[in-house]
Parts: sequence; C-alpha cells; structure tokens
Amino acid sequence: MTQGEQLTNLSYLKEMSGNDNSIIEEMIEIFIEQIPEFTEEVSSNFETKNWEGLGAVAHKAKSSVRTMGMDSIGDCLEQLEHFSKGNLKFELQIKKEKGIELSPKDEKNWSNVMHETTNDTELKHIPDLVEHFLTNCPLAVEELKSSLKQL
Repeated sequence: MTQGEQLTNLSYLKEMSGNDNSIIEEMIEIFIEQIPEFTEEVSSNFETKNWEGLGAVAHKAKSSVRTMGMDSIGDCLEQLEHFSKGNLKFELQIKKEKGIELSPKDEKNWSNVMHETTNDTELKHIPDLVEHFLTNCPLAVEELKSSLKQL
C-alpha cells in the first residue's frame, strides 16, 4: 500500500445499488458499524489462538470488505481464513498423533480441515495478515466516512 493509494473503491457498491445514494449510504453505515466487531474478533481470536474462530470471522468479514472495494483487505482475510484452517488441522493432527481423544467439536472440525493442504511453514504469515487487517481497517473506515460526506 503506497501513500495516497485508496483502500476502498465503491464501484461495485454503486453498480449493485443502481447508483442509489440512499442504499450506498446505508451499506457504508452498516459496514462502519460492523468493523469494530470484526477487528475485536480477529484480535481476540488471534491472541487466544482460536484458529476456528479466526477463520470464521475472516470468512464473515471477507464479503463485507469486498463489497466496499477493499481488495487488499479481502485478499488478506481470504488468506487468514485458509491459514487458520491449516493451523487448526496442525493442532488436531498433533492431538491425534498423541492419542488424545477428540471431542465431538474437534471431530467436526477435523472433518472440515483434514483435506486442507496448507504447509505448516505458511502459518508464520498469520501475524502479518492480522496486523494488515487491524492496521488498514481504521484507515478504510476514514475513507468511507469521507465518501459519505460526498454523497
């Protein structure tokens, strides 16, 4: 991301809404209200190493940020979702190798992630992805607030 480069692009939102400013305004306002929840969930799930939760919030936030034309953040969330599944798979594999009985929840998670192909070495990217998301979301919100004033 270079200085002066926009994080948001409302082209898709304008097209989707038929360029209706009231719909665009409402969608931006809803998104701005969602961001603190998304950032809190990403932060807390990362801190507690809750990979299932981190992947779930990344999945949930991904479509919202892409609607606002936040492509780099959407790509970041997609990677975060994928790597979180790989991390969950890694942890469940260790449990299985140690002969630890999986809980029903772990069994369900195992069936969801057992075919993930993420290499364990790729898991080192999660902190950078989390930082990218948490650093750029407030900047994008400021851009969107500015866009609201121009509608």
